[in-house]
Amino acid sequence: MFGKYATFAVALAILAASGCASFPGRDPALDDARLSLDAARRNPQVAMYASAEFDQAAATLRQADDLAANGGRYNDVHQLALLANQRAATAQDVARLRSEQAALIAQRTATDARIQADVTQRQAAAAQLQAAEAQRQADQAQLLAAAAPAAYDYRRRENEPLYEAPVTSVRAVVGPPQQRCWVERQVVDTRSPGINVPGAVVGGVVGGILGHQIGSGRGRDLATGIGAVGGAVVGANVGRDAAGIVYTQDVQRCANVSTAALDYWDVTYNFRGYEHHVQMTSPPGRTILVNGQGEPRV
Repeated sequence: MFGKYATFAVALAILAASGCASFPGRDPALDDARLSLDAARRNPQVAMYASAEFDQAAATLRQADDLAANGGRYNDVHQLALLANQRAATAQDVARLRSEQAALIAQRTATDARIQADVTQRQAAAAQLQAAEAQRQADQAQLLAAAAPAAYDYRRRENEPLYEAPVTSVRAVVGPPQQRCWVERQVVDTRSPGINVPGAVVGGVVGGILGHQIGSGRGRDLATGIGAVGGAVVGANVGRDAAGIVYTQDVQRCANVSTAALDYWDVTYNFRGYEHHVQMTSPPGRTILVNGQGEPRV
């Protein structure tokens, strides 16, 4: 009896080892694959970054379950279960790597945005400094423009010795040209311009013929001439715009006029070997009075 069971066990082991018979028990690899798949399903990174890999693992586990339920070979079921477990683990690894890459990209983007913001802020600060400097220069220019130029006092000081300095050149400086404008009346004729030449010719011929019918002798010749002139005048005005309007309007005219007004006299003189310049309102003589420093005095 014992020999029969031993023989059956050995035969069953040989069949199982050769893959030619189904294993009646449950393969633990299926449970491991199912646990790995559940863990991947609960991982939010897998759903976001490795959904395709998770779908492959789930499809492999379904194939293993179907094969086991239909009495498939134990070895085939076991290999599918191992493959499903491996694919579930791969889905989690891929999800983790892609999540890290996405985090790096987001960090790099944030860093670039921060650098760009810093550059923009520095540019804005530089622009503010330039605007402040431009405003300062404008204020300074306005103050200089508003300030009245200091008039140099050429009057003689008390007990100040004076000397005569020879004038070497005198140049009259004339002011720039000025624009002058005025208003004048202008006649505007809206009627058709020109005369009707063909009408004048035809009118002259017709008038001459009609005048020739009047009188005799010299009276007829005179009437012919008067008729020709009158007909030409009438024909010349045929076709002109009788509804036109003749009116006047104010028109502004402008022109640049050279002014002869003298601004000042540019005088050059020499004192103690040095050349000096002075602007005077009247022409000087051959010499001008200066003090010991060569400053003009009047």
